[in-house]
Amino acid sequence: MKKTVLICSLLLMVSTLAAAATGISGRVAWHGELIEGVTIRAYRTVADLVADKPVAVSQATLTDGTYQLNLPPGRYLLTARDFDGEPQAGRYFCYYNGSPVQVVAGRQTRVGFNLIRIPEPVAVESEGRSGLKGVITFQGEPLEKSYLYVYKDADKGFKGPPYFIQPVADGNFRLRLPPGDYFLLARKRAKGGQFGPIEIGDYFNYYYGNPVRLNKGEIRYIDLETVSRLSMLEEGEPLPLQGVRGEVLDADGRPVSGVHVFAYRDAAMTKSPDFFSAMTQSDGRFELSLPELGTWYLLARENFGGPAAEGENYGRYQADPAHAVRLEADSQPLEIIIHVQPQTP
Repeated sequence: MKKTVLICSLLLMVSTLAAAATGISGRVAWHGELIEGVTIRAYRTVADLVADKPVAVSQATLTDGTYQLNLPPGRYLLTARDFDGEPQAGRYFCYYNGSPVQVVAGRQTRVGFNLIRIPEPVAVESEGRSGLKGVITFQGEPLEKSYLYVYKDADKGFKGPPYFIQPVADGNFRLRLPPGDYFLLARKRAKGGQFGPIEIGDYFNYYYGNPVRLNKGEIRYIDLETVSRLSMLEEGEPLPLQGVRGEVLDADGRPVSGVHVFAYRDAAMTKSPDFFSAMTQSDGRFELSLPELGTWYLLARENFGGPAAEGENYGRYQADPAHAVRLEADSQPLEIIIHVQPQTP
């Protein structure tokens, strides 16, 4: 009897310690099939991802597609794959579209990976100008009404405005680009629009071959398969928000739809925003995740770039004279209100 009680106590202790472990856990799937033999890799920056210098690598997923990866508290970019070194045709790959993920002490954050299989490479074409052509797909079929995002700078984790956005009506695209290195992503939101976080039911992917190097006179073919976020792979507590949330209201205190909240490190707030929220809906609510602590300068507006247009809803955060909020370690998300009004000539 005592031996049975001791064994049960030890099992309970192990279970409690596992539950309290800090890191991420979840499932990995391909086209709805749970996949074993895939490792999860955590990176601090995109540069580390490109150089394949992870801070931690999980054990291979089990037969039910489950994994667990212990990590110190912090923010991480995450991938899942079943190969080492360069991408290989037929192998599995996924860049987690919710990256960066915040890991909180004493908690397992749920992260699910929806894999693609890397296609066979297509030979580079030689032409007078450099550029890209290819197709955006979902499960083998062209994905209509999506967007191709082209980034030259990956330091912000693809959260700011891109270098170029290409609307893709029928899945096929072709565009000219000067020689250089580019990061490619595809997105299609169920709610429509070019900007905002990827939500359950949306389509997304980070091109497995990033960064793409274009030399003078080269046309590179890009087969960019998207995946959709599946709730079954991410069941559990929602990810914690580090940043701000609240309402955008007009002068009479009514919610304003169709605006984004922009965050800048520069107090002038005249260039491209460092980060921005999804478009507000009829309730005027927004959430804006900010990856770093310190001072952020905030405004809300409808359009990206340039001075505010006549009639555009626009307003700076007014609760602070500098239009700023200050994020501190271990603080809860800041709840704020930004008032906007149509601009006049």
